[in-house]
Amino acid sequence: MKVLIVEDNKIALMGIKKILSGYSNLEIHSAENGLMALEFLNENQTELPHFTLLDLNMPIMNGIEFLKKIKKNERFKTIPIIVHTTSFNSIDIKMCQELGICGYFVKELDIVKHKSNIKLIADYWTESRR
Repeated sequence: MKVLIVEDNKIALMGIKKILSGYSNLEIHSAENGLMALEFLNENQTELPHFTLLDLNMPIMNGIEFLKKIKKNERFKTIPIIVHTTSFNSIDIKMCQELGICGYFVKELDIVKHKSNIKLIADYWTESRR
C-alpha cells in the first residue's frame, strides 16, 4: 500500500515515517508542500496513494489549496485524505470536511498520544484495504 505524507516540517516527517516504518505493507512517500504532492501524483500514473496524511500549514501551496485542487481532479478526488495538523481552527476543520476529507487529527505534543494517533490512522487504512 502506498501512503503519501504531505508535511513541511522535517522533524515531524521523520517521526511519522519512523512510526509508519513498523508497517511492512506500507510504501511511504512524502512531499514538502501541496505543489510537490500534486507533482508526485501526476508523475505516478500507475498507482495512487491508498491514503494521504496532509498538513495544512505549508509554504507554496497549503493543505486547503491542495485539497481544492485534487477534489476537482477526476483521477485524484477519491484518494482518502486525513488531515494531520496543528490547527484547531473551526473554519479550517469545516472547510476540510466540506472538501471531503476522511479524518481530521490535531498533532499531539505528547509523544505517546502522537504515536497512538498515527498508528490509529495506519491501522484503520491498512485493515480497510485487506
